[in-house]
Amino acid sequence: MAITLPYQFDTSGVVKLILRGVLGLLLVLFVGVLYSLLVSHSTAAIIQLMLIAAIATYFGRLFLRNLTGSLGTITADAVVVQPGRLYGIRLAGPEGKFPISQFHAVRVERVPNPIGMQIQPHERVCLVGKTGTPDILIARTDRGAGRTVGNELATALKLPYQEEVVPY
Repeated sequence: MAITLPYQFDTSGVVKLILRGVLGLLLVLFVGVLYSLLVSHSTAAIIQLMLIAAIATYFGRLFLRNLTGSLGTITADAVVVQPGRLYGIRLAGPEGKFPISQFHAVRVERVPNPIGMQIQPHERVCLVGKTGTPDILIARTDRGAGRTVGNELATALKLPYQEEVVPY
């Protein structure tokens, strides 16, 4: 399937899944604290659950700040991008309207599977911005599909294609 413009993208799915997991864990911990307060009256359990909640909150904030998830539209003239949102919380990522002339390439970042891990290799397809323009993550793919998406997008936008292997 060839990419046609305008092209709609949404890279926030993985980030939303991770953050929903963190919020679900915090909800379970909150119920555990309430149970420990009202039913079992266990101070040790309350302290332990609060410690776990603090650690989960810390990691949740790290994920929220560093995992980018955007959605938008690519046309022949510009890229309009909005940050993803989860329950009203803004996810990390660029926002705005950027002319295609502000990008110098379409880059496919191939991520090999780490040694000893059962994670499949995957790719990230990005529009690489010139100075002052952010890089925009367009797609997360696996099994080599990123090369196809990247090549077709580069052809449609008349931009050079780049490919590199990056660490996990």
